[in-house]
Amino acid sequence: MTLTQRFSNRRLLVDGLALMFGVGAWMGVNGIYVQLPLLVNTAPEGWSLPAYMVMLVQVANLGPVLYSLYAKYAAAPQDSLIIYTLLGASTIATFTLAFIYQKTSMIFNAEYSTALLGLMFVTAVVGCTSSVLFMPFMRNYREIYLVSYLVGEGLSGFLPSVVALIQGVGGNPECINSTSPDSDVIEITTYYPEPRFSTQAFFIFLSIVLFMSFTSFIALTKTSMARRELVKPPGSTETLPTDTSALPTYKTSSGWTMAMRTYVYLLIMMSIVSCLGNAALASIQSYSCLPYGNVVYHLTVTLGSMAGPLAMCLGFVIKNPKIHVLSWLTVLILALSAYLFYLALQSPSPPFQNTWYGEFLVVISWILVNGLIGFVKMGITTLFRPDPGRGLFYTGVATQIGSVCGAITTFVMVNILNMFQSYSPCV
Repeated sequence: MTLTQRFSNRRLLVDGLALMFGVGAWMGVNGIYVQLPLLVNTAPEGWSLPAYMVMLVQVANLGPVLYSLYAKYAAAPQDSLIIYTLLGASTIATFTLAFIYQKTSMIFNAEYSTALLGLMFVTAVVGCTSSVLFMPFMRNYREIYLVSYLVGEGLSGFLPSVVALIQGVGGNPECINSTSPDSDVIEITTYYPEPRFSTQAFFIFLSIVLFMSFTSFIALTKTSMARRELVKPPGSTETLPTDTSALPTYKTSSGWTMAMRTYVYLLIMMSIVSCLGNAALASIQSYSCLPYGNVVYHLTVTLGSMAGPLAMCLGFVIKNPKIHVLSWLTVLILALSAYLFYLALQSPSPPFQNTWYGEFLVVISWILVNGLIGFVKMGITTLFRPDPGRGLFYTGVATQIGSVCGAITTFVMVNILNMFQSYSPCV
């Protein structure tokens, strides 16, 4: 098939609209996350800010639960209207965040970044709900446009990372003597160099992209050209090849088979990598990186966030990943995670501090662990994709169980047990 024939049966403008619609799924959460190297220096939560953010994302899973109840009991679910509301709320929340992200409040005699965490929760609800609403909505369109949506969803993590990489952090903090002439006590203050552009400008950029995603969805549902690509009217029933009432069987009438032991083993593997990738590692990342400097933390956050989506793209090329390969990769993930947890526990004086090879080990370890987690998750999903039973449903359940367990465990370790210590470069 020639390139001309390949594109003759699709509308490239509809591809672009579907892609921009997918970009809006996780743009808000991912954008805030890659700003952490700048936010932790001024936020009252300090290095524990990522743990609060990870916990909020898990609480935001109330969004899919509420939507599922709505879809079950509503006489005529208005999915388009809900998506309008979610994308609009995410756009407004991110734009507002640009001007009030530094606002704090006193709660139980402690200061918290209420504006940042509150508005991030809004964007997290959008991201969590997108998994049960945005992608299923794309089934209303021809299947060729689903790939465009998935590419856009991947860009929702990749694009903020690229922009944050360009933004930089200005360099490592500097210690400045601020002792007054008439004082006998030496005072040293920490100065953080300015990035190429501010966090406010970054959040405004995110809100512009989210607004483009919002308008793209309007065009996707309202323009005559896009509506001609529909396979069925939105909201109508459709007979799907998946038997949603099937038990979690390992052998089906369609010929797809998997040993029950393998079935359960893969679900446990998915739960483990989700525990680490979606919650545990993100919660302690600041403690494992910041003792090596702001630049190291910045590189691990941005490059690590880019590694995950890039590795998951391999799932579209590798159709039948080998289970033993995924097993060995999971062992490598556990080893790298143990090393990163060890570094976090050794803060504020981890091994090889103030050396180039120590910094290199930290950055490369975070890139590898994020990339491997993304690949293993996509590999497991690929193995369950042909299952006409409820394999993908239970894969999602395993993902959520692992994420919640990881978030709760590390939140307790960071904020209640105080197992990790911050590092001050000028002490």
